Amino acid sequence: MKKWNVKPALTVAAVSLALSACAMIPKYEQPAVNVPETYRHDSAPSGIQAASLGWQDYFADPRLHRLIELALEGNTDLRTAALNADAVRAQYMISRAALLPGINASGTGSRGRVAADLSGNNNSYVSSAYNVGLGVTGYELDLFGRVRSNNEAALQSYFASVASRDATHLTLISTVAKAYFNQRYAEESMALAQKVLKTREETYKLSQLRHRSGVISAVDLRQQEALIESANADYATAVQAREQANNALALLISRPVPADLPPGLPLDEQFKINMLPAGLSSDLLLNRPDIRAAEFALKQANANIGAARAAFFPSISLTGTIGTGSNELSGLFQGGNRTWTFAPSITLPIFNWGSNKANLDYAKIMQQVEIVNYEAAVQSAFRDVSDALVAREQLDKAYAANTKQSKAYADYLRLVNLRYRHGVSNALDLQDAERSSYGADSALLATQLTRLENLADLYKALGGGLKRYTQDEETAANRSAP
Repeated sequence: MKKWNVKPALTVAAVSLALSACAMIPKYEQPAVNVPETYRHDSAPSGIQAASLGWQDYFADPRLHRLIELALEGNTDLRTAALNADAVRAQYMISRAALLPGINASGTGSRGRVAADLSGNNNSYVSSAYNVGLGVTGYELDLFGRVRSNNEAALQSYFASVASRDATHLTLISTVAKAYFNQRYAEESMALAQKVLKTREETYKLSQLRHRSGVISAVDLRQQEALIESANADYATAVQAREQANNALALLISRPVPADLPPGLPLDEQFKINMLPAGLSSDLLLNRPDIRAAEFALKQANANIGAARAAFFPSISLTGTIGTGSNELSGLFQGGNRTWTFAPSITLPIFNWGSNKANLDYAKIMQQVEIVNYEAAVQSAFRDVSDALVAREQLDKAYAANTKQSKAYADYLRLVNLRYRHGVSNALDLQDAERSSYGADSALLATQLTRLENLADLYKALGGGLKRYTQDEETAANRSAP
């Protein structure tokens, strides 16, 4: 049997691999953004960065842990972001496939009667033809990097979609935590209103006795009743806030809040770490997914310029097949029946009314747009962190002051209440003391809620929340295993 001459097919493959020219993508340079190297209000001691700190090692409440787990499993926004990333990944795989020639197997067979010629010398006869082979169809030799530029753009688009998914992940964890803090705040506000209501009702009973004895007037009694109804109204408002926070949590986890959640912790025990260090501002470029997404979008725009430049140059496509053919099926694979075709084609742009130039101008403008978007993302992220740091510093001071104020007014109420029971202080003094003490306790709770929300915002602003545990994934998996 004679050996096949596979030189044409090898030539196609050799040309495809050897002719690899440099892509026309501009050299990428990360834009310089003018931000300070350190944060002015970072008073925390050096320690682990937020991006390396697992959310289960940052938040202390096991009830919140379970809510975050449910949100990561079922939240519709996060699922949409993940599906978008998968879709862009599929598009990248399609684009990457264009870098290599596709090989197709083909087989044809035909059989038919051929009519006699007009002279009548030849009778009609049956004609048969069979062919099998392998072929490359329409493979573009990427001499000027157009295909690779498009592939690079698709890759950077995929990276950007993954970063956007991560940003959604971070936002979700922070939002769940803040909704849970609002729920706990509402529950503690309800408890405070009930406590105040009970105290005022006891005082009212005493006031009724004093009114019957003629010690106080009906005016004082009506004021006591007004204070009781004020506490009832505050309790109703807190119940409404609790139910609305519960509805917010149900939306975030995409299901009703389960009744079998672990017991929750008080507001003052929600965090394992209260002084999270901010680190250097340059760390933010690596830790914030939204900044990474903006940079990948810029790299995608950079690659689009390379594709637009390559459109000015010729494109060469190759089509080739190698196989065997025969008029008889039994002789299809016998020697001497080999077939091959080799059909290169070239397309040279000559005149297209300036569309290539316009496409290149558009790609360059979009690159400038993405540079501006990147700068805006960095500046916005830096502001998020700076705002959260200065808020943490001032909220810590406000919380300490409110704590002292609440204790002082509680002691003041105790003394005035004692004096009132012994007839030394009047009803007006007692009512003022009750209002002051209740107001101080309410202000303390409100400051505590704002402080907790600030700590959740700071964690997100610094890029924290992607990891469940501080350890690496393998250690985390072992830790979570039964």
